[in-house]
Amino acid sequence: MMVMKDKLVKFNHKGMYYKFRKLGIVLLACISVGTIVAVPTYITFREITNQAQHAEEEKQDSLFEEEDLESASFE
Repeated sequence: MMVMKDKLVKFNHKGMYYKFRKLGIVLLACISVGTIVAVPTYITFREITNQAQHAEEEKQDSLFEEEDLESASFE
C-alpha cells in the first residue's frame, strides 16, 4: 500500500483519479476487443447474405429461362 501513498504524494492526485483511470483503461480495452470481434463477424454475415441473394437470383433466372424454353417448344 506504500506505493499508492507515494503516488498520491508525488503527483498530488487523489485516489479516485487512479480508480477512474483504471476504469477508463478497462473500458477502452473492452471496446477494442468488442470491435475486433464484431467487425469480422459483420463482414462474414454480409458476405453470406449476399451469396444467398445471388444464389436466389440465379435460381429465379434459370427458372424463367426454363419457362421460356418450354413455351417456345410448344409453339
